[in-house]
Amino acid sequence: MGTTVEHEPALQLWTMLRDRAFASLKDDFTARVAECSLSLPQGKLIRELARPESQRELARRLHYDPSNITSLADSLEARGLIERRADAADRRFRLLALTPAGERLRASLEERLAQPPAFLQRLTRAEQKQLLHLLTKTFGG
Repeated sequence: MGTTVEHEPALQLWTMLRDRAFASLKDDFTARVAECSLSLPQGKLIRELARPESQRELARRLHYDPSNITSLADSLEARGLIERRADAADRRFRLLALTPAGERLRASLEERLAQPPAFLQRLTRAEQKQLLHLLTKTFGG
């Protein structure tokens, strides 16, 4: 007697998380980034620049090719959102840093991202608490 997807809650749950929840979260994130007139990769880069970083480190953390970071940095620098600075530890290297305008944009983006997505309103407050409890149990925290 084989286990089928419709009879295995863990498989159903994983399929829903993997396919529907991740897609919904990505769509919501993309929409909020677009509200700040940023592409998805630009938004990710802006969020990573809480402090000045090397392009190499940013490429590693974001899983981007270094040439993509250069292109993103060029476009954000042209908009006055980031600047390239010499690394005090090794002046041969350049760091990317947010400008004051970039800091304001990053703060605005973080404020938007802090708001729960609309799809959570499909759940009652009690259901939200129950889901929070289950996810905390599942993922720790």
